[in-house]
Amino acid sequence: MPPRLAQDLPASRIVGAHIHALRTARGWSLRNVERQTKAAGKPIGFATIGRIERGRDPQEPAVAVIVDDLVSLAAVFGIRPEQLLTAPGCFVCMDKPPTGFTCRTCGTEA
Repeated sequence: MPPRLAQDLPASRIVGAHIHALRTARGWSLRNVERQTKAAGKPIGFATIGRIERGRDPQEPAVAVIVDDLVSLAAVFGIRPEQLLTAPGCFVCMDKPPTGFTCRTCGTEA
């Protein structure tokens, strides 16, 4: 399957891709993110977070992301909400391959 192009993805798929990348980069479970959102004052259930993440896959139905959830998740990950809506150039490495590696899809080096 060819790499997915950002312009072919709705905003909810872009958000799901970012949430998945941010969560896994930190080694957090879905339950951990749920606890973080609760501590931030806007709890989001782990099942909802999982549905948002799975929506990044074109084989899965996209899930509409509630704006309040978007703001809460951005706060948990220490980023601005608009960053979750900005499509990366590469959905394989999310424009940030691990240090010392090069993405085989887009060629980005870290």
